[in-house]
Amino acid sequence: MARGFTLAPRALALILAGVLGCGSDLLLPDPPGGENVLLSKVGGDKQDGVVGERLQEPLVVQVKTGRGLAAIEREVEFVFTDAAGVVTPSRAITNSLGEAKASWTLGSEPGPQTVMAQLVVADTLDLQIEEFTAQAAPGAPDTLSARTPTSQPGRRSREVGTQPVIQVVDRFGNPVPQVSVAWQVVSGEGQVSEAITLTDNAGAATVRWTLGGRVGLQRLTAAVGPGPVTGSPATFTATVLF
Repeated sequence: MARGFTLAPRALALILAGVLGCGSDLLLPDPPGGENVLLSKVGGDKQDGVVGERLQEPLVVQVKTGRGLAAIEREVEFVFTDAAGVVTPSRAITNSLGEAKASWTLGSEPGPQTVMAQLVVADTLDLQIEEFTAQAAPGAPDTLSARTPTSQPGRRSREVGTQPVIQVVDRFGNPVPQVSVAWQVVSGEGQVSEAITLTDNAGAATVRWTLGGRVGLQRLTAAVGPGPVTGSPATFTATVLF
């Protein structure tokens, strides 16, 4: 009778080790949960925008398994480090490409702003962090206001004692630089050093006002445009008695 061929346990173990070690076709499944995955950002970083407005590009992160495959249905949370702005949604689920996306509306303060993206594992945040930054600029001119007295005494053909100063801010009260301010003498036949000046980094602008040769009220206006701006034009008055 023919005798069956049986491998000894030690020989079987050596054969299995050789099979596992000499090819990449035999792969073990990734562990469940949030282990053995890598989070990376793939889009939306380092954008420029305007306070209170949504950035043009979405924030995009990708989650891959340890074998480089897309990790689907993984939850990613977007967290502000400076409590500014809005991210929608605040938690996103990875799609078939392993990507999670969110839109970012900047906060109300100009300057750098930051959002962090983290994996959510068992209702806790994973230690992996990807950081997105954006630079927020002031918004459009919203309000013009006088920063010096709007009424003062003066003398004919002399410069006023206090030169007029105005300030331009956006809807959040942030100073708006590089805004054109038009100065116009509307009564008194005086003159200004420049018809148009630009606001500085503090949103302020000024001009030298020389009064005309008439006794009475003389007026100067400061205006910005073309859109409607609260407080524009501002009117400065000088009372000339002699």
